[in-house]
Amino acid sequence: MTSTPILDPAVREALVAYLLPWADDELILGHRDSEWTGFAPMLEEDLAFSSIAQDEIGHAALIYQIVAELTGENPDHLALRRPADAYRHSALVERPNGDWAYTIARHYLYDLQDAGRLEALSGSSYPPLAGIARKMAREEHYHRLHGEMWWERLATGTDESRERLVQSARAIVPQIGALFGATDGQELLLAEGILPASPASLHTSWREQARPLLVALDPALVRLLDVAPEPRGSRPVSDDFQALH
Repeated sequence: MTSTPILDPAVREALVAYLLPWADDELILGHRDSEWTGFAPMLEEDLAFSSIAQDEIGHAALIYQIVAELTGENPDHLALRRPADAYRHSALVERPNGDWAYTIARHYLYDLQDAGRLEALSGSSYPPLAGIARKMAREEHYHRLHGEMWWERLATGTDESRERLVQSARAIVPQIGALFGATDGQELLLAEGILPASPASLHTSWREQARPLLVALDPALVRLLDVAPEPRGSRPVSDDFQALH
């Protein structure tokens, strides 16, 4: 990994505030994906989701490593030894997997936003961040293709599969916006080019991608895209995460 450049303390603090929620999202979603091992609808999906889970947790490890280099903390402690109320992941990723349609909807809509973020961060002025973004983007490309295939399969399969996907999207779309919430000091990161694009602009791009998918599935879902993201930060520990933690 590229050696860590020296940052102004305020910029360093802002970067940690940006990275931790992202790392926590990847870690918790990876754990949820791993729960399909042995329970997926077919053997090849046992293998596929096991691989996806491994990638997501590996991506979390890359981000935690940058945080550790910025703070002097142990990356394993950051990932697995913080108290439950110190995690900053979104509510979306901690939710139980539910049925297959819910998992696929979350998988695909999350990966669409992740693709936009990684594309932007590949041009970051902070070399360690640009480096992991490019590495992650290569692997996430296949996750996105997998999600796209299953989204289409459920949307055009049976009446039941389509309705399950509609209900899942109805629950998930309002929660996706939280992934684009502002973090403390992000204006410093934008000014330094560490963040080449604001979360707000990435949210706009994601909505443009998601809109035709939702219109084709159920036009009524489009209004859910207007839910404004709240800032990323602390929130009450849910029963779902307490059990997972």
